[in-house]
Amino acid sequence: MDLNSNNKRGVFVTFAAACLAFTALTTMPAAWAETLAIETGWGDFKSRGTESVFLRYLKDAPPLFGYDSFHDFLLASWNGPNHNDAIGIARGLRHAWRGGKYLSASGGLGYVAQKTDYLGTHMQFVLRLAFGNRFGNYDLSIAQVHYSNGKKIFGWDGPNHGQDFLTLQLGREF
Repeated sequence: MDLNSNNKRGVFVTFAAACLAFTALTTMPAAWAETLAIETGWGDFKSRGTESVFLRYLKDAPPLFGYDSFHDFLLASWNGPNHNDAIGIARGLRHAWRGGKYLSASGGLGYVAQKTDYLGTHMQFVLRLAFGNRFGNYDLSIAQVHYSNGKKIFGWDGPNHGQDFLTLQLGREF
């Protein structure tokens, strides 16, 4: 893969943010949050050639539809031709199995800093589907993350190719 100066900067920023978040996850004192997580990954589908980094704060919530649930507060950034920064809030469901394994799904609202060729509005829907495993106070998961403005449902003007990322998340419960 040929890396131009913008992509090199994006890779460096992603790597530096991941190192900083990993250090915070492993050294912060307990009792700050339910779970603090760093998530990083690559764009897929129409988002190929993009690297992403997410910082997530997950807080347990009362059961919903008979499943464990959580609130998900996030900060995100990705590089590539449609680079952007985002914030978001979502509500999720988690189905746990023995041994700490789980499947989770969350959906919510996000705000992206700039409109791009792939996201035609600032307000976005954020969807995430993950398979993970908890090891003591740590949480490791692989996920598919999708940003979209719901143009097909709501009929918004402008482009809506969406942004898609295949990610790996490391979290620590506090």
